[in-house]
Amino acid sequence: MTPENAALPLQDKKTKLQRLGPWSLLCVGLAAVVPAAPACAAEEQSSKKQEKTTADDDSMPLSVESLVVHGERNKNATTDGTGSYVVKAVSMNKMLLRLDEIPQSVSVLGRQQMRDQNLNTVDDALKQVPGVSVNLYGDGTAGYMARGYILSPQFDGVPSSGGLGMTQQFDIAIYDRLEVLRGPDGMFQGSAPPGGSVNFVRKRGLDHFKAQGSFSGGSWNNLHADADVTGPLIASGKVTGRLVLAGTDRDFFYNSAHDRRWTAYGTVDVHITEHTTLSLYGMGQKNDTTRFMGLPRAANGQDLHLPRSSYIGANWNTTSSPMYEVGGELEHVFDNKWRVRLTGRHRMTDTSMRYAYVSGSISAQNTGNFIVAKSLVKEQYDGADLYVTGPVHFLNRKHDFLIGANYDSALEHDGGASISWRNNTALQGLDIFNPVISQSIDPTITTMYREPTTQGGIYGSARFELLPTLHLMMGGRLSFFEYKYKNLSKNTPYVISQKNSAVPTPYLGLIWNVTPNIAAYVSYTDTFEPQSAYSLTGRLKPVRGTQLEGGLKGNFFHKKLNLTLSGYHILERNKAIEDADQAPICGMSGTSTCYHAAGKVRSQGMEAEVIGRLLPGWDINASYTYNDNIILQDGGSALQGLHNTPNSPRHLFKLWTHYRFAAPEVARNVWSVGGGVTAQSSTFGNARTVKQGAYVVASAQVGYQLRPELNITFNINNISNTKYYQRLGNVNYYNYYGEPRNFMATVQSVF
Repeated sequence: MTPENAALPLQDKKTKLQRLGPWSLLCVGLAAVVPAAPACAAEEQSSKKQEKTTADDDSMPLSVESLVVHGERNKNATTDGTGSYVVKAVSMNKMLLRLDEIPQSVSVLGRQQMRDQNLNTVDDALKQVPGVSVNLYGDGTAGYMARGYILSPQFDGVPSSGGLGMTQQFDIAIYDRLEVLRGPDGMFQGSAPPGGSVNFVRKRGLDHFKAQGSFSGGSWNNLHADADVTGPLIASGKVTGRLVLAGTDRDFFYNSAHDRRWTAYGTVDVHITEHTTLSLYGMGQKNDTTRFMGLPRAANGQDLHLPRSSYIGANWNTTSSPMYEVGGELEHVFDNKWRVRLTGRHRMTDTSMRYAYVSGSISAQNTGNFIVAKSLVKEQYDGADLYVTGPVHFLNRKHDFLIGANYDSALEHDGGASISWRNNTALQGLDIFNPVISQSIDPTITTMYREPTTQGGIYGSARFELLPTLHLMMGGRLSFFEYKYKNLSKNTPYVISQKNSAVPTPYLGLIWNVTPNIAAYVSYTDTFEPQSAYSLTGRLKPVRGTQLEGGLKGNFFHKKLNLTLSGYHILERNKAIEDADQAPICGMSGTSTCYHAAGKVRSQGMEAEVIGRLLPGWDINASYTYNDNIILQDGGSALQGLHNTPNSPRHLFKLWTHYRFAAPEVARNVWSVGGGVTAQSSTFGNARTVKQGAYVVASAQVGYQLRPELNITFNINNISNTKYYQRLGNVNYYNYYGEPRNFMATVQSVF
């Protein structure tokens, strides 16, 4: 915020805004990338402004649109421009409640922390969220877990059956915040594992011109740039827009690998009336990434201690996965503070992979046998969500009600093929570090499948004010799920592999405000998850689960610091157990392993999180998670009583803190420092013999704000150059080293 504009009253800003034309928007956009552009100097001086945040912390927006669009005018709104790690409301629960009004564990990663840490990818962002484990797959995708289970995605509150784990993600520059609920989200998500959900909230157009951009360069030719321009598109301000462009071009610390991706996002908000808003958006991303299957281990699972620069695979390994999404929402707020919102989205991805990887044990001379694989996957995700919510006053109490329905469709066309060293002698006994594999070895895909998955649900909840300090939340969902497949190559009829109708997932929560700034809560929720395993009679019934959670939530220092302490107990039933005495005659092909549903898994533990501002200029996000994830019942096998989930540490500690050596109103020649630590206990991989011990990784940052519009930072990651595996797999592949010590310099501009 520039001092000369900080005191401008809102009406003066709107008057000044109406005098600006398209040239000003263009100049501000150019200035974000080239601050010294002389052609824009005059316009730059006339267009710079920031709104002073003077809204009451307790005032809540009436609509999602006001929560997002008018963020810089209201501290309860969007995180972009607030300068705080603390948010005043979340949108994934539809009612727009504060964090201490939700009887479950919710964490929000906002723009300020993303900016302070120079976070550019979803992977890097979710690594900062309490209790979340990120396991990379060597092709620009990853798996995300909490409490020992997979996380599921939502996009602006619309649930999706896919699009998160093992899927390419858009550049983080297009999002305002990531809202993460840990634990079952059966009421809004429907069929899903009990790990929780991540709600990706995209940026929206602001009611005044603003431009920002950044450029980063670091170790291994790691380059990233983004530009973000927003403001009104017509003089009246009733139509606002936003355009975000981002790009990455980088090598990796291991040999022969490269990643290049370009992202574009645009959105337009049309304020049809004072109470009705239509929003439309589109985004696309093109990426080409080296497909790296990771490193092998010894036959007994022991570490081979290969150099961290090791790359095993053909030098032509590649993955290409362009994706595009369009969507929109229509929202109306009634005079009685009730509101209705309809949201829809459509995403397309087209992934092609061709790669070679080692199969089997490695000889003492570092030779091995290889497989060449090829895969084509086209995915289409469609989703819609409609709900109405509002207050009802009864017996001198205010109660809030919500009812809605959503629909989710995931359509996949996929096929794959491989050529093994067993049937091609040219793939036998090759140097694992420099295998000579001809591109003429090209598997032919002969079978393609069409696999649609659809689910819908009706949900509702009520928040009753029993006493001014005591609130009861009741709700639930009825879900409808169907998965089927068709062999396109043989043009066979569809086979309905699984169908579930009217599956209930109830929800119950109680919140007691012990003091004005401390709340105690307890909640119960159900979950169900369809399984891919087959028995002799067909696909197994869904896994059913329950969670009981309780804890304390507090806010301190005038709501600038939040504290959460929670404990939870998750129990899953009907887990698939292999039929050891049965021949492999199950599944779509009749050649797969047979299972029966008799397993039981328990996940329990505790979480602690502190986030916000301890002192003026001192921000912190610290968390500790303990997760005890145990197989209680597994048909009497040797796994019974063991930890259940690979790459899921029992103890996980995360810390990031940032200090700015000046008062908030000082914006020139200001130094800042930051630092972070991630520490976790031992883990095992997909094969239990593949293990590693505990490790600690630390980072540091120095920043210098030259003037209000220009900030420079320098980061060093993995200060001690700790050698560790960020993901463990089996003895053949999926073992990935974490990054060695590396550096990154970033220039950020905001106008």
